[in-house]
Amino acid sequence: MVLPSLPALDETGFHGIVISASSGPLVGSGGLPRRGAKLRSEGRYALEADASVTAVDRVRSIRSLAVGAGAASSIAIFGFASGGYYPTAWGWGALVALWLSATYLVIGTATRPNPFALAMLGGLALLSVWTWLSLIWSEDVDQTVLEGQRTLLYVAIAGALALVVRRVDVEPLLGGTLIGLFLPSGYGLLTRLFPDRLGVFEPIAGYRLQEPVGYWNALGLFAAMGAALALGIAARGSLLVRALAGAALPILLTTTYFTFSRGAWLALGVGLVVAVAIDPRRLHLLAVGLTLAPASGLAVWLASRQDALTRTDAPLSAATDDGHRLALYLLLLAGISALAAAVFGLAESRVSLPRMVPLAFAGALAVIVVAGSIAVFARYGGPHTIAQKGWDSFAATPPQTQADLRKRLFTFTGSYRVDLWRTALDQYADHPLVGSGSGSYEHYWNEHRPFAHKVRDGHSVYLEVLAELGPVGLALLAVALGVPLVAAFFARRHPLVPVALGAYVAYLVHASVDWDWELPAVTIAALACGIGVVAAAGRKEDAWLAPPARWGAVAAALGLAVVSFVGLVGSSALSASEDALDRGRWEQAEDEARKASHWWRWSPEPWQRLGEAQLGAGDTRAAAASLRKAVSKDRGDWALWYELASVTDGVEARMASAEAQRLNRFYRSDLEEGSTRASR
Repeated sequence: MVLPSLPALDETGFHGIVISASSGPLVGSGGLPRRGAKLRSEGRYALEADASVTAVDRVRSIRSLAVGAGAASSIAIFGFASGGYYPTAWGWGALVALWLSATYLVIGTATRPNPFALAMLGGLALLSVWTWLSLIWSEDVDQTVLEGQRTLLYVAIAGALALVVRRVDVEPLLGGTLIGLFLPSGYGLLTRLFPDRLGVFEPIAGYRLQEPVGYWNALGLFAAMGAALALGIAARGSLLVRALAGAALPILLTTTYFTFSRGAWLALGVGLVVAVAIDPRRLHLLAVGLTLAPASGLAVWLASRQDALTRTDAPLSAATDDGHRLALYLLLLAGISALAAAVFGLAESRVSLPRMVPLAFAGALAVIVVAGSIAVFARYGGPHTIAQKGWDSFAATPPQTQADLRKRLFTFTGSYRVDLWRTALDQYADHPLVGSGSGSYEHYWNEHRPFAHKVRDGHSVYLEVLAELGPVGLALLAVALGVPLVAAFFARRHPLVPVALGAYVAYLVHASVDWDWELPAVTIAALACGIGVVAAAGRKEDAWLAPPARWGAVAAALGLAVVSFVGLVGSSALSASEDALDRGRWEQAEDEARKASHWWRWSPEPWQRLGEAQLGAGDTRAAAASLRKAVSKDRGDWALWYELASVTDGVEARMASAEAQRLNRFYRSDLEEGSTRASR
């Protein structure tokens, strides 16, 4: 006898049909079903099947809502927390993500991520392992541990997303990502529109918009990625969602403008080109873009016409007047953009265009592209000439800062990036096998830099990883970040994959010329876009996660949570010590520094803070002892040697001063820029 197979389990763990044995007999003599019983059973089966489908839909809706809300809140929280730059944010973020993952694995209906998601997560995990292994040969153990903690955050976030997100969750994931990008970007724009109430002046930023992320180029990329997603959602969402995304577009692009970030605009341009190239419905995407372009373009143009908002020497009263006026313009243009997106959606659903219209549209676009290319080549020369001129301009010495920031957008200087990259290549040449250890670039730059320019990172994640972790580290990074590029080819017919890939590519391009990897808010947004792409490439039904794999993942999550907890307690105590130092509360600063030294036994920073607190309290001898302890933990940090020289005398002071100068011959100019305390 052949038994009928049971219905396949769906993603929620429920059977499509539930068979009940509690009712009366359904068969008559001879094993044949009774006629009435058959009708009753079919009706009951239908009702139970409908109830099961309803339960499935309800569970999926709840999960999708949780995915969208989680993405929005995570990105927004990191964005408002100085872009997540400080270790305390890494500890909290990783701890929450790991505990949520462990809980979901224990009580949820976890299915196995698709091969693309596993490859991406595996690449990140192996990169994190390689980062921690570099402690064996690192020339800056303290920074290596910090880099390990940051990569652990990325593994935790990517793991949580890969565990939960499936094809049906791609839309809420990307919608939540857009919200998470919009909220900090919108707040940043408000600081420019209402400088009398929210304005923040940062001398280093030079009036370029950077709040709340903390770095103008990163905020520009942040808003640009949001603009790419907003365009796609305005083209492919429901009517209300289209209108909301359309309204967000002028806000995001105006935010990008006020950062005066050339790299953000270039990255956005490359991302949109990639999105159009891979989208099977590229003409539709272009049509929506052209429909929304007038409102957004006018918003950016009006922003550029507000002199007091684009000059560093404008008085507050003038900036306030211009800001309030521009706020009204933007509110009106956001409404127009929302209306345009909604009207396009209605027309699309009700109007059927003749076949010749798309063909004529494609032909017109081709003519415009060809004509534009000819004009550019006639004006600036052929591709080789343009590339050479571009590189010469990029490598040239940056011009002096001008009061009118609008002129900055039309220069192509790299702001010493070429020198930073050459130093990274020199660092790799000195350690060609495994690099000099993650996080060691700053020490190498201080010792070998050709001029007085204070930086911490190589302004290119790829070159910096090559210098610090060698070819193995770069290969693992390429795997982790490259998987969505491959998955996008298989998922390109998903309506939102092209723009998700465009936002992701914008990050990859920008990260090649800046330190976006060190700002988790930006990187997590990119990971969300990448996970959305790989999830869309998965099958409709995924296999259950086997019990050994499930419990192994739970154990791994809990183990990593312990590591994150140690990092969090130490960083929190260190941060509290720094705050107490700034307020002159020496006893509290000393107590918190001692607490940090118990949790961060490898780090010189707690001992450095302890020495500073003791010095503030007038105990020079104890301060010298604490700073000697700090130096013993990192003999390559010139700042520790300098502080030791300042609290000692005689031969020891002269030796410490000489060592500080050997490690950083431009240390006096660094002291003029700010305190020796690390800016992390």
